[in-house]
Amino acid sequence: MNLTRIDWPILHAYPSEMAQNFWTAIWAWTTCFVVTIFISLLTRARDEKELVGLVYSLTERPSEEQLPWLSGPPLWVSPSLF
Repeated sequence: MNLTRIDWPILHAYPSEMAQNFWTAIWAWTTCFVVTIFISLLTRARDEKELVGLVYSLTERPSEEQLPWLSGPPLWVSPSLF
């Protein structure tokens, strides 16, 4: 008995390997999309305090006012204009 390979029954014969890849990708994407929506509907939203650092709109962005003039973009971009 060969345990390294399982012979699955053929459910559908595709006309080509490319068609099989295409339909497999469609089924995988659809399954992922449906599961994502289902899980999103079953779980509650997290507090904004827990999302700080993970979500761009809730994370503080550093200001560029404290940087010395050598760290600013105009100095480093100007050589590429010539």
